Amino acid sequence: MDHADKIKIAIIFFLLAVVTVVHHMPIAGFFGAHIFHREMFFFPIVLAGLWFGLKTALTTSVVVSFVYAHYFIQKTDIKTISASLVGLQVVGFNLMALLTGWMVDRQRRQQRERDFLNDTFGKYVSRQVRDEILAGRVSLKGELKEVTVLFADLRDFTRLVETIPPREVVTIINTYFEAMSGAIVSNHGLVLQFIGDEIEAVFGAPVALNNHQQYAIDAALEMRTRLSQVNLSLSNQGFPPLRHGIGLHTGKVVAANIGSTQRLSYAMVGETVNIASRIQDLNKDFDTDILFSEAVRQGLSRENIKMNSLAPVAVKGVREQLHLYSLDKQPMGKRAGNDNDNGRDYTYYHRSDSSG
Repeated sequence: MDHADKIKIAIIFFLLAVVTVVHHMPIAGFFGAHIFHREMFFFPIVLAGLWFGLKTALTTSVVVSFVYAHYFIQKTDIKTISASLVGLQVVGFNLMALLTGWMVDRQRRQQRERDFLNDTFGKYVSRQVRDEILAGRVSLKGELKEVTVLFADLRDFTRLVETIPPREVVTIINTYFEAMSGAIVSNHGLVLQFIGDEIEAVFGAPVALNNHQQYAIDAALEMRTRLSQVNLSLSNQGFPPLRHGIGLHTGKVVAANIGSTQRLSYAMVGETVNIASRIQDLNKDFDTDILFSEAVRQGLSRENIKMNSLAPVAVKGVREQLHLYSLDKQPMGKRAGNDNDNGRDYTYYHRSDSSG
């Protein structure tokens, strides 16, 4: 309990004491004094509810009820009508405590939820998505959604960790994560988590997104560009360049807040997540940096993307072989046909053998 809370409790006790003394003072006009005193007793109850919530409000109302009723029991011969009035007043005290405390607890619970959502999503989604979540227009309790999942993993980073001081390791990986998160968020994606030197992101959740496959591909290409920029900065500091692999897959997932009461996080659950992670791993086998599945390709909204169709590959845990595609590395130029890219530059090419 902090100093401010101690002062508030002292104020409540002071008000209780003052009202109790006034209540027991001999005042002419018994029932007139009764009406006046009962209104005064509401002040400490309301303050307790506003400051501390339901439990403290109810505790205060019990004390008030005892003090209020004790006077009539001790000082008067209670008749049926006066006993009923006292009983009704005690009920009124407790109803006020319940109402005030419940409203305050509800407001605080909602604020905690908003703070949790802001902490969970605020840094890793666009402002529009964050506002939709905070406005309560998006369910986080569990729903089946079609999304595109992206995994990105640094190559040979463990070996680099063993050769440089820990502080520099943290600086490098945080620089990488910051750049990659920016590429994901700017393309309407959500960064779900950082796992070691790996990033998991989703496009199409928690807010539904048309053409989420296209946004995911755009993010992957921007991540490629940003990695080049990060490497230029690292080179100037005398560090070796970073390499990463990116894998993408589209499918159904269960999207929800998942975890314990002490720690919740927004997560995707389902085979789609596992497949996206395994596609990312396959970059090592194909010597590529961006791989994606047929399900992603089918959702692309532009035809001028140069991709290489790879031979179907067996993936652990998946019954059928996956048809994968890689994106060619090309010099970056202005992306045609889109004036709302905030200065991000791409060149996409189309190759006839990429369609199948």
